[in-house]
Amino acid sequence: MAKLVEAGKLPPVDQRLPKTPKVVKKPMMVDGIGVSGGVWRDTFAIPPEGWNWAAGQAQGYFGISQMTHEALINDGPMWMQKEPEPLPNLAKSWEWSEDGKTLTMHLMEGVKWSDGVEFTADDVLFTYYDNILDDHVPSWASKGVWTYGGKVTELEKVDKYTIKWHFGVSRPIAAFFHMDFPEFSVGPAHVYKKYHPKYNPNMTYDEYINCTPPEKLPPVVLGPFVPVLYKPDQIMILVRNPYFWQVDEEGNQLPYLDEVWFSEAHSGMMRTVNLLAGSGDRTNLENPQIYSMALKVAQEPGAHFRISWEDFYLGYEIYPNLSLYAGVHSDRDKALRELFRKKEFREAISHAIDREGIAKIAFPGPFTKPWYGLYPCGSPMYEEEDVVKYPYDPDKTKELLADLGFKDTNGDGILNWPEDTPLAGKELVIEVIASEDEAASVAMLDPLVSLFRGVGIDLRAKVLKEPVYRSKLNAGDFDMAIERVDWLATPFQNPERIGPISDTAPRWHIAGPGGQRELFPFEQRIVELLKSSATEESAAKRKEIFREIQRLATDNLYTIPIYQARRGLGIAKRFRNIPDDAPVHLYQWTINSTPNLMVWTPKEQQIASKYSDLIPTSEDYSWVEGEK
Repeated sequence: MAKLVEAGKLPPVDQRLPKTPKVVKKPMMVDGIGVSGGVWRDTFAIPPEGWNWAAGQAQGYFGISQMTHEALINDGPMWMQKEPEPLPNLAKSWEWSEDGKTLTMHLMEGVKWSDGVEFTADDVLFTYYDNILDDHVPSWASKGVWTYGGKVTELEKVDKYTIKWHFGVSRPIAAFFHMDFPEFSVGPAHVYKKYHPKYNPNMTYDEYINCTPPEKLPPVVLGPFVPVLYKPDQIMILVRNPYFWQVDEEGNQLPYLDEVWFSEAHSGMMRTVNLLAGSGDRTNLENPQIYSMALKVAQEPGAHFRISWEDFYLGYEIYPNLSLYAGVHSDRDKALRELFRKKEFREAISHAIDREGIAKIAFPGPFTKPWYGLYPCGSPMYEEEDVVKYPYDPDKTKELLADLGFKDTNGDGILNWPEDTPLAGKELVIEVIASEDEAASVAMLDPLVSLFRGVGIDLRAKVLKEPVYRSKLNAGDFDMAIERVDWLATPFQNPERIGPISDTAPRWHIAGPGGQRELFPFEQRIVELLKSSATEESAAKRKEIFREIQRLATDNLYTIPIYQARRGLGIAKRFRNIPDDAPVHLYQWTINSTPNLMVWTPKEQQIASKYSDLIPTSEDYSWVEGEK
């Protein structure tokens, strides 16, 4: 960057930083203040949709979004705290009014986007009103999560660096968890306003959402790295953001690393393959079938990476679709949904699953075990005594199905629908979908098909490409789905993952057109409890709330858990400031929970950067019309 400053293409660093930058303190750095330079090599397996993240577009996941987005608060490092609470980020401080219904936030002053334009309250209001609350924009959050006491939260601009939140209830502490990545990743108003139909009637919402496609580089970001090169199916290159607004205690601008090289693959499994082969620097070990191989390679002399294991935070479960109105296209769809809504049938499904056997197939050892809870057992909200279990008992399954009127009328081993149903005489066929990107989910399909056939159910597995799978899940267009569950260890952070607090939640019981949905009594109670948790400041009382939710969910088999697992973090040994006990995912994924902006490599171990000539300057942002 010094050469760019000398050439007059970039201002000096003191003009690029805020007058008072955010300082990353030494206690956050297990290996201390670092040195600049070096490369992080990684892999991603989902093509980026575009750079308009405020409008809900994904940037390819696998860490790209975390390296480019910034939000008002940061809950990633909460795992390091004795008493976890969200940390300041773009919002540097805040205070409540006396009645607790107004939250005043003070924003960082002088923070600049990567094109040199200042970040202000206007960006926050644009993100909130023109994306999150706009029903035409499929943003990462919705009105539902911002509704308290029946009132949608109002956001007021006081001045350039001050905003006020006006809530419908007193002190809704849950709101803080919706102010972080990705739900409140702030978008640059000066870039996107001119494309939004609210401000430009010549634009459609589809045009607005897709106005910055993947090839429009570099995007305008606040994060530590800027994407500057993308070759589809090959690579994506990120370089240091020259305007990044954080420093270490010695005043060195972060991040320490110069570049991040992402290889694009067709499967997330390739991230692990690349790490084992020495061409990658990180992976999340979340597919138990590959644990043995990874452990073997990591223990070899000269291995370039190490593995650390988190607690049981990960789970795999079946979603039976409980919606009577979303994704119902035929008599068959309606009949299956009505069947799934019978608790006796959900009990029958649970008794048909040999969880112990499936967990052992996944990995015969200490990293997997059967799962019956709403939360994985590593969650601070989990208590074994709260869990109602319906264990493997195929004879019980057959008994329950017989009580529901199902019989094998032609002797082919598959049950037929009762005569008094719209599908009378037809075989009991259920389709279960899984994402090809979740290898462990796919690996469960054959055992599940066999187990279901053993009790007379023709389970037909369909493996879909991740975007297709996600689209079907979001539309409620499926019978059953197998899902890897990453977010349930901290349920207070993600209430929409466990109860119907909005029309689009939970995924297995979304509302149909016009908000049509018939909630079970136990669901109505879960909604009441989730609403009460949003304003409960006592951690002990909040835990009691979530314990009751777990009792309700497991007793009623709201979903069908299969097994839970410990994930491993595979990380290059040359990287510093990544703690041995860093979780793969608790409050956030690794790159946010142990921010890679403070990762560094000793000079003698650094991989030489190759793309310093692509560090963006004002000339590279000529595509941002009217930005200044």
